[in-house]
Amino acid sequence: MPPKLTESMRYRRSSMNEEIVPMTRRSHSSPCVLWPAIAAGLLLGMPSSAAAAPTPSTLAKPTSAPAATALKSYTPPPPNRGYQPPAPGGGVRTFVSVEEQSSCSSRANLPLLALAPQFHQGQTHTTRPTLAWFVPGDVAGKVVVQVFQGSMPDLEQETQPPLFDQDLDSQAGIMTWTVPRPLEVGQTYAWRVILVCDENRPSLNLRDVAEFVVVDSSAARTADPASDARQMAASGFWYDALAITLEQTTSPQLRSLRISLLQTLADLESGTDSIPAAMRAQALRRILETGLE
Repeated sequence: MPPKLTESMRYRRSSMNEEIVPMTRRSHSSPCVLWPAIAAGLLLGMPSSAAAAPTPSTLAKPTSAPAATALKSYTPPPPNRGYQPPAPGGGVRTFVSVEEQSSCSSRANLPLLALAPQFHQGQTHTTRPTLAWFVPGDVAGKVVVQVFQGSMPDLEQETQPPLFDQDLDSQAGIMTWTVPRPLEVGQTYAWRVILVCDENRPSLNLRDVAEFVVVDSSAARTADPASDARQMAASGFWYDALAITLEQTTSPQLRSLRISLLQTLADLESGTDSIPAAMRAQALRRILETGLE
């Protein structure tokens, strides 16, 4: 039975250069969504083709979250020396240029973006983490979210079928999906989100990937979500901190914390000497510049 999405999942959440083949063992459900007024203008000015990718020096400067509500920090976990980010051209295609004349093209160059670390390994303290991603508003199609046991290189090589393979009704904005059955503590998992937008040319379907490890922790929730989000962020639990900020769509405090989290992630990603990391940071900053603040 597909997982039932709850009221806490009010945001919606989703890449590979090989063609996507028909998938099996999928279930289907309609997740919840909140469409903040961020789509129009997101990534305006981003180059329309990969060939015109910006260098880090050309990217937008970071913006600061409101001082009164900014997180002191999201403290990433100690570096995992075995961690490998996605290989260039392997597993990630976050937007398609309009020149390619595909139904996956976004005229505003809006990306499909996993809202998670990609250039360091994310952590969660829960065995049923919530995954979040951004869907462009002007690209139609269904969403597929998959969770694999193992690292992103394992996912890219398709060494084993996914543990979870879920079809979702796509809607613009931030989408979320919670893993329906417990994962194993101490294990590494990779996840992929796919926007199936061009059935005639599956290689153009938008897709993004990320990786996390389930950590044994005594961290517990309290009656104060904002305090919980700060504590999770300071402890290095990206997935848990972001999920808490997405629970209550009407809370200005959680919204401010969410802004601060995404800004901190953009700063961390841009600190990596990598064009893909710089472009990812730019995408996150454009989201912030066009409505979340």
